[in-house]
Amino acid sequence: MSNDYLKIPDFVLSSKKICATSKILYGYISLLCHQNGFCYATNSFLGKTLRVTPRTITRLIRELKDAKLITISYTEDRVRRLYLV
Repeated sequence: MSNDYLKIPDFVLSSKKICATSKILYGYISLLCHQNGFCYATNSFLGKTLRVTPRTITRLIRELKDAKLITISYTEDRVRRLYLV
């Protein structure tokens, strides 16, 4: 991810429903969605990238979901997919 950068739309940045770390996570999920249209990164991977615990990632993803900024689905083999709304 050397030359990549995060794009965070203004409606996300100005949202009062989510914390600043959730906004950064949204930008990172957006970056990972670019190739396939969804993000399948684990909480552990996302946590290492953002330097927070997997449990914190769980809370942040729930915050993004509750704010209706992402949706979550699971494949038959229980792989999570995150989609931007």
